[in-house]
Amino acid sequence: MFKIKYVNNVSYWAVLFVTIFCLITNESIGQWGLSKAKTISEGQGQNVNILNPLTNQYEIVFSGLLNGTVDGNPTQFYCHDFQNPLTLPDTNYSDTCLGPDNRILYILQNYYPYKSDYAGELIDSNDEASAIQLAIWYFSFSADINSLNNTVIKDRALSIITDAVSNSGNTTMPVTVEILMDIDPEFFIVKTTDETGSCISVNNIHLSLTQSPGYLSTEIVNTVNGYSEPVQVIGSGIGIISAEGDFIFPQGIRFEDENRVNRSIVLAKPVTGRVKTCYDWGTLPVELSSFTASVISNDIILNWSTSSEINNSGFYIERSKNNGEWTSEGFVSGNGTNNKQNFYTFTDRNLNPGKYTYRLKQTDFNGNFEFFNLNQEVIINAASGFLLNQNYPNPFNPFTIISYQSAYSSNISIKIYDSQGKELKTLVNEMKNAGSYKVQFDGTDYPSGIYYYRIKAGNYEQVKKMMLIR
Repeated sequence: MFKIKYVNNVSYWAVLFVTIFCLITNESIGQWGLSKAKTISEGQGQNVNILNPLTNQYEIVFSGLLNGTVDGNPTQFYCHDFQNPLTLPDTNYSDTCLGPDNRILYILQNYYPYKSDYAGELIDSNDEASAIQLAIWYFSFSADINSLNNTVIKDRALSIITDAVSNSGNTTMPVTVEILMDIDPEFFIVKTTDETGSCISVNNIHLSLTQSPGYLSTEIVNTVNGYSEPVQVIGSGIGIISAEGDFIFPQGIRFEDENRVNRSIVLAKPVTGRVKTCYDWGTLPVELSSFTASVISNDIILNWSTSSEINNSGFYIERSKNNGEWTSEGFVSGNGTNNKQNFYTFTDRNLNPGKYTYRLKQTDFNGNFEFFNLNQEVIINAASGFLLNQNYPNPFNPFTIISYQSAYSSNISIKIYDSQGKELKTLVNEMKNAGSYKVQFDGTDYPSGIYYYRIKAGNYEQVKKMMLIR
């Protein structure tokens, strides 16, 4: 299997490497791990009456931002778990070395307070922060957004949820400190950035080398415009290199209450905190043990497995049709660092007839990546008759795509019906040549519920069910 390793888009001839993150032990188990957080007071937000997913009872809770600190530096948080009652101030939060669900991370990276003046933002920041918190609770604790009686906040939260579901596939946690191998394989450098990837200077970074008979040429470095001077590893080709200092925590890092279960918060604004990053000298990041593809109708199902992983953020799925350009079709999260076998799957849906090739772009938490190519070409044949595919996404709000195929020219009709069988809308009613087609259904004017869509083409007729969630 063909693999190439890239570091910051530069291919190094030296041995392959990976940056891993750890706590103060030698085990590689996380990204951060040395900072303490506390919440002090309520920030922007509103009190809302919502069905508590823990008690199934309506309760008035504060939904919005929390003012607090990380290592004494002011910042803001959203609640990750559904917290009721909320006790302020609260000083027992420790960094978990983990980030949230990709959809929550997308919200934190694209909405208030990290960003402002974006499309759809409510004029009242209290309403906007409340809607964002509710969207986070929807993903973390299945909060029933439709139980709200405040229609402004409810509709805004549902809009944020829809955006996150549709656009969060490529979202990853920024990494603001990393150890990189220098061109000379006996040296490494430390790189520091802010949450946007822009290089910044950091002083007094403490270095150490463990699990090794060797030693480092220096134990303290500074970065100037993002990069340190090269540091030599003397007398050894193995070991764990650690760099500890005050670096930027990007929004999304999760802090967990040390004394209570299901009490955690997520960083809403970047802040400086104590970070320790570790580098496993000379270890390959991911060992792929299988990569296969199968075809069901017009869907291609990819399955792959790994025998071990180090610092694995996940896999971007890239596709090429008829030997054309590569395009990114989705992202599947990895399992960080472990030595067990892990299994992954991804379905590429509603494809037109043609020949397809695939590759996985495995990406580390520090942004380095390598490619794994599928050693076969996957073929989608033209339909032998008519075919109506399941709409996607499903459930949807408010848009969904219905795709269908015809093996020969025919007059095709596609209509939408409600749960009582009442005809609501005609999406297609015209002569179509042989081929594959897609049509969009806009549910903006319809309430939540079950709907049906039916295709009629000659003697062929098929009905499928879909769900609109508002």
